[in-house]
This record gives sequence, structure tokens and C-alpha cells, in this order.
Amino acid sequence: MDYVEIGKVPPNSKSVMPSPKNLAERLQKLIGAEFTLTGKPRTDGSNLRKLVTEHLLKEYIPEPAEKYEIVPPKQKGVPLFLREYIDTYIVTTGTSYNLQVWNRNPNSASVQVNLGGKDCLLASDVRFVLGKIGDGGKIESIVIMSPDYIEKSFGRFGKPTIKQQLIISNKKREEIIKNRSLVVDDISLSKNVIDDKCEKICGASSIKDDPERVLPLSYIGRQITNSLIGEKLDINLPTKQKGQQLERLVAYMLGYKKQQEMLEGGYPDIRNQMLEVKVQDSPTIDLGRYSPQFEESIHSDFTTRTIRYLIALTDAMNGSIDGIVLVPGEELGKNFTYVAEKSFKCQRSIPMDFFEKYKGKAVYNP
Repeated sequence: MDYVEIGKVPPNSKSVMPSPKNLAERLQKLIGAEFTLTGKPRTDGSNLRKLVTEHLLKEYIPEPAEKYEIVPPKQKGVPLFLREYIDTYIVTTGTSYNLQVWNRNPNSASVQVNLGGKDCLLASDVRFVLGKIGDGGKIESIVIMSPDYIEKSFGRFGKPTIKQQLIISNKKREEIIKNRSLVVDDISLSKNVIDDKCEKICGASSIKDDPERVLPLSYIGRQITNSLIGEKLDINLPTKQKGQQLERLVAYMLGYKKQQEMLEGGYPDIRNQMLEVKVQDSPTIDLGRYSPQFEESIHSDFTTRTIRYLIALTDAMNGSIDGIVLVPGEELGKNFTYVAEKSFKCQRSIPMDFFEKYKGKAVYNP
């Protein structure tokens, strides 16, 4: 039985995957096992990954998914051991270990695998298995960690300089268009910056003004969705200019006066409502410099994860707006997938003495 090939198929659902504590109990049996280092990092890493995969699947194989969708192009950034959703790393010598994760921000909500319905595997769900090889050529310790634990214990993963993009899969797009819209109200935004009375825009306000109190997304959705659906953007314009056309439409529908609106292309587009406006007429949306995948402060009350996003799903052939997405940034990854135009890596240094503390053990988030 080729356990490595079996491991490439995701589980039927999250519920059939063993808990991280269960993984630690099962991997305890590998402590003290002989492991020959070749001196070639890629080969050694591959050998450890194969050892962990075969050991876990010999004991228990979660039920496989029958219909699933791996969203990132060419599976970039997706763990090789999908059945247990594990990334395996080999730790050897030195004063610190540099954990490198390719093509995803490890602690971000970004859909990697759609399992059907609302069940999906996010980047933040990956379990990191780090095996420490001792001087005697034996597995000395195994530490399983969640991305959240790694960041809380050792600091955030470094943000690479990349052109950030978002993919809306065909399946998700069709679902939104069928329902006309996907609207999620602000989740983490402080209530003192939300105008619960849902009053109209002040006539003197400009989209360029700093926000005082912003309108709830549910209210914005009610104001613009019915009016935007069916509107047509000029298909002869470049994507950036179509976005400006959409921005003007949204601004006028919200009550901003036409003569005031001189578009500057800042972030977010409608700063007075902390609302970023995007057009999706192909699977990939360019997010530009900022992305909720990496949390950054934008304003005293807002970060990239509380900035609100309005995405119009348009027909590439006629420019018709067929569906609307209106969500806070933190919800983007939970529904769609972050990707990069080029390969990138996020890194986090972990002191070697951390692994020394767990010699002879397999542990989870110790």
C-alpha cells in the first residue's frame, strides 16, 4: 500500500481527522527511532515526511473525500500530507531553527481545500510536525504546533514582499450569484466606530475624508445591492478603470455628492467608510500592497482585517454585475483563497533549546 499517495487525498471532512493530541500520542512511538541523515536537507526532510506519513496511516486512515477542490493554482502552498493536513519539518543542529512556509501565510484564514458545502481546510488549520534528530542519529523529540501557537510563542511570521491576489473559485462564484450577494457584517470592529442608527451620509462628507463612524455593512448591502445587480461596467476599460467606475457608482448610491468625488486610488478606495472596492471578472483579483492575509494597521481604529471589501462579480462578456460580496477583510480568506503571483516564503525563527526541553517526548502546543 502506497501511504504517500493515500496521504495526498484530503479527508472527507474535518470531523474525521484525529485531534493534534491524538497525533502526538501516535507519534510518540517514533521517539528513539533510527534516522540516517544524508546531509542533504531536501532528502532528509522528504524521508522524515515519508516516515511520519506511513506511520500515521498504518494506524488509522481517515475516510477520503470523494469530491473536493484544491483551490491554489498547482497546489502551491498546500500541505503534501492532506489526509491528516500536516506539514512535516526536520530539525537538526544549530542555535535556532528557521521555519520556512512556502506560498501561504500560515496563520491566515485562507481556503486551501474545499471539501463540500461549508466544510473547508484553511491555511490556519495546518498542523506543523517538527521532528528533532539528535547527534546519535535518532528521533529525539517531535513537537506538533498550530500556526497560532507558533506566532504567540515566537512572534509573527515575516511578511514577504509579494503581489497579493485573491481567488474566487467558480463553485463559490456560482453560489454567490445564485443568492445575488454574500454580506457579512463587521465582526471584530469596535462598536464605537459603527453608526448603528444607519443615518445617511452627511452632505458635506467626501469619500476621501477619514472616517468618524462608518455605516454597518448590512445597511450598505441593503442600500446598494439591488441597484448594483444588473448594472453594466464598460468591458473596454482596463480592470483598474472598471474599478473606478464601480467606485463612483457605489459612492453615489451611498449619498456622496457627485461634484466632490475626485478619485485618488488610495487604500481603501472609499476612505470615509473604510471600504475597498474591487471588480472580479476573472478568477484572480489583484489586492495590491495590502491584504487581510497579513494584518497591518491602516488607521487608529482599522487594520487590513477590519477594512471592509466590496467585490462586484461581473460577466466578462458584457460587463453586467451579477453578484455582490460585501464583507470585512477577515472574512475574505474564510470564503476565498489568497495566492501570490510568484512563489514566496514566510519565515519564523525558533530557538533550538525549545526542542531540547521536550527530549524523549512527542507533544502538542506544549
